[in-house]
Amino acid sequence: MSESIISPIGFSASEDWTVEDFYRFFHQLNILYNRLYVLEKIKNKGQSRNLKNAFYGSLSSVSESHRLIIKSIEVHSPGDFNLLGVDKIIQQLRDLWKDISYQNRLTKQRITEQNRHDKQMHQLKEVAAMQKLLQNQIKLMHQLGYQEDEIAQGIKALADPLEQLVELANSRKISLKEVSGKE
Repeated sequence: MSESIISPIGFSASEDWTVEDFYRFFHQLNILYNRLYVLEKIKNKGQSRNLKNAFYGSLSSVSESHRLIIKSIEVHSPGDFNLLGVDKIIQQLRDLWKDISYQNRLTKQRITEQNRHDKQMHQLKEVAAMQKLLQNQIKLMHQLGYQEDEIAQGIKALADPLEQLVELANSRKISLKEVSGKE
């Protein structure tokens, strides 16, 4: 992935943050980014590795030039932060966040309408967005020749930070910022 394009991604929060929320968000985003990067790297190199070891050692597998970088942070609560990372991985995160943002709009409708059906649909669509990302990664792991037990471990390694990010996105009303062009 030496010719990887670096791309921006930005987030805005509309709720107050605790230090723990701030840390958890960046920590889980970094874990997910690194694990997606490692899987992409395995795909590009065409060589099979122990997936569990690759995911859990993902930070050391991401070269310094491809790590998620802080572009800017407005230090206040609620916050505004902009990061830079490998284009292919940033695009996956951006697509995920668009799906989550869509769900946040449905949450607002559910509050005003107090409709149980809307709540159930919201949960189903949120799960579908997460499954979409995971399903793409399962296909990739199959293509790379990983066995079912390795794929199961790999999906758990991706799902854990993903679930925490979704929980934070909903509780702190984090939204994806539009990017005005690649930098």
